Amino acid sequence: MEQQQQFRTKRDGVVQVLDGSEIRALVENRDAFARFVDDRFRKLDGDGDGRLSVKELQPAVADIGAAIGLPARGSSRQADHIYAEVLNEFTHGKQDSVSKSEFQRVLSDILLGMAAGLKRDPIVILRINGEDLNEFVDSSRYEPEAAAIFSQVNSGGNASPHQCLLAALRKLTVDHGMPPASDSWVVENIVEPAMQQLGTDQLDQPVSQEAFFHDFKKLLSIITRRLQQHPVIVAHTEKTFEGSGIKRLLSNKFEFDKRCAERTQR
Repeated sequence: MEQQQQFRTKRDGVVQVLDGSEIRALVENRDAFARFVDDRFRKLDGDGDGRLSVKELQPAVADIGAAIGLPARGSSRQADHIYAEVLNEFTHGKQDSVSKSEFQRVLSDILLGMAAGLKRDPIVILRINGEDLNEFVDSSRYEPEAAAIFSQVNSGGNASPHQCLLAALRKLTVDHGMPPASDSWVVENIVEPAMQQLGTDQLDQPVSQEAFFHDFKKLLSIITRRLQQHPVIVAHTEKTFEGSGIKRLLSNKFEFDKRCAERTQR
């Protein structure tokens, strides 16, 4: 796979490439998928009546939402609408319970949709250990890219060193060997300790490009050492899979029923 080969040439390690093949293999293996459904259904069927109520379906709907990258319920109207559409496919839009065969049919279709999405846009699980970041800092790429970043983060000319450095970190990507600096875990465990160790003087004063080059390189070196001691696992994809494909499928009942019929006839 082209994307997989691209990442394997880097020093940071590829832990796994999620391309949907395992999901597809599970669904297409009738015996294995039946066992998977049996186990999942049994855990959801709290009252043991052989059917899943709307309440009992909620954990399954939440898991599907999390798997396609949706935020938690209640945090986005658009996401809540997709959650509702998924639930409606299980219940056919009624406040009714669902049999195991109905649960299996809808779950199969949704998983195959997820597998198709991952085949188009695989997710690469990376282990970022500081080697790529160190290579970037020591390379000829550093100064021109740092200059371009500085012009972006200090466009007004009055940003403080602290503001510039934090904004600059957010401009770096996994291709530089930097885990996402917008992630709360990365901020708390990597960025903030590195900033404290940097101990930049006059953090609230305007910064020059020369001072930025020096402090940014020093900060990246500190982050490199932290990543060497505590590697970070991140999921990376060139595109964001936000569930729009499944949303379109679920909202088009004719197309959804057609897909189900096609699989039934196989």
